[in-house]
Amino acid sequence: MSAVFPYPKDNGKKIIISSMVEYFIEKYGQENVYYIYIGNDQILNNSLHLQNVYLISDVKLMKKIFNVIFYSFFLKKKSIQESMFFDRRIQHMVSRIVEENNIDIVIYDTIRISQMFEDNPKNNEFVYLDDLFSVRYTKMLNVLKEFPEADINPLGNFKKFVPKVIRPLFNLKIFTRLFLEFERKMIFHREIETARTFKNNLLISSKEVNILTERSGQKNIKEVRPFLNISQQFNRTYQGKPEYIFLGSLNIPHNDYSICYFIEKNIDVLIKEIPNFKLKIIGKHPSDKLIYLCKKYECYIELSGYVENLEQAFSSACAMIIPLQFGSGVKLKTLEALSRGLPVISTSYGIEGISIKSNDIIVDDNIFNFPLYMKQLIYLDTNMKYSLKAYNFYQSNYSKRIVYEMYDKVFNIEEVK
Repeated sequence: MSAVFPYPKDNGKKIIISSMVEYFIEKYGQENVYYIYIGNDQILNNSLHLQNVYLISDVKLMKKIFNVIFYSFFLKKKSIQESMFFDRRIQHMVSRIVEENNIDIVIYDTIRISQMFEDNPKNNEFVYLDDLFSVRYTKMLNVLKEFPEADINPLGNFKKFVPKVIRPLFNLKIFTRLFLEFERKMIFHREIETARTFKNNLLISSKEVNILTERSGQKNIKEVRPFLNISQQFNRTYQGKPEYIFLGSLNIPHNDYSICYFIEKNIDVLIKEIPNFKLKIIGKHPSDKLIYLCKKYECYIELSGYVENLEQAFSSACAMIIPLQFGSGVKLKTLEALSRGLPVISTSYGIEGISIKSNDIIVDDNIFNFPLYMKQLIYLDTNMKYSLKAYNFYQSNYSKRIVYEMYDKVFNIEEVK
């Protein structure tokens, strides 16, 4: 049950959800997997994966406003994002679907959904927490302090669920800061309460599993890795062209701010040191600022939008750059690169939750050093060395066999019944 439909797989959230969906389909058959989608969007691309889809309309505007005022500001029991989703109508409809179809395993996508079922938690219910929003918001606030000029939109993919009349307020830094401080405090406690309420809790980052385990005192929090269903063959065709890739949903705050910051701080050095370099930015929903920068440096930067098939771009590129200045949870863009043997230059934020050795990829939190690494990777021998290390790491830790064995242990039907 989710407010996100997993197809097409055009962002990290959809990739992890579709990983679990496709695991269940392979294990139990398409006819035995049910997907409950909350939203007002028409489902345009099901990719022939899901046979049983239930669409439940989003919470009405006036109810959202009432919920925020009553549950978040008056009672101080729910975060704002929870309040915007809370609706007993949804709870009753989901409960009926689960009961009528005799469903063995129920997965709620984040606390926004699980909140409606916490009064009577069952052993067969799992809460996929994504990453810890409390950690994410803390890092956003730190960025606002360190970089006062940063234009951060904290809503990201959640924007479509926020009433249009309220959205302009997030253009004001003071409002953004107040929102983040309030949400961080509320969601911090709610994450702990959820871990103590539900028997099964899932996070995408092993590091954050340890954080929530320590905070809550519970041992019922497990890691669940994504599976990128791509070719298992090593297929590099890099020939020495200095072409680099940045990948990610561009309406996510850490992606938008970080790539804009990287361009502004490094473009002059890159033009001087690698005169024929090309940076391809792959992702949907670029900000006005990013569009402006790409047009200003159009000889060097290409805004590619969403690319469904990344094989060719990744195969021939020199490297992926991940200059993230903040963020939390496992970055699927990193795994996308590693799975194809594409060398990676990243800050520590880009490899968070991925237990990879520093000599397998290039990690440096000082983005002013990135041009040097980008120049070094142009050489074929150096590029191939990092390419093979990246590919071998992925196969040993994130291949289908490894991920599905993890799912077998996490979603043990006999154990949860």
